Amino acid sequence: MGFVDRIATVMNFSQTSLENTMSTVMEVHQTIIEIPINVAEDLGGLPKEKAKALKDKHRQVLEHLNGGIVDAIGEVNQYIVKQAQAVNDFARSQWEPPKPTIVEFQKKQDQRKKKSFSGTSD
Repeated sequence: MGFVDRIATVMNFSQTSLENTMSTVMEVHQTIIEIPINVAEDLGGLPKEKAKALKDKHRQVLEHLNGGIVDAIGEVNQYIVKQAQAVNDFARSQWEPPKPTIVEFQKKQDQRKKKSFSGTSD
């Protein structure tokens, strides 16, 4: 698994974890808000239709908030993956494989000739 794939996997896990957490928070919040509505309904001061309308409206507001938060953080997670890809591409473009060094091969005969000529003087 490559560098960007690992980051994408972490961001996907992060997003899924966020969605699970936000869903739980939303359900807990909805349950808490329904307690006083249920009490008011049971005591006879709040009509059943109004109680249902309040619960439904509250759930709708929570869904908007939840969706906005999840979508916004999802965009950040996607941005992180895009940035990782950009860094990865940049790093690869900066890396140049080593170039081979060309060494000229001299035959022993050539080396002997050079020695014999270099040692003479006129």
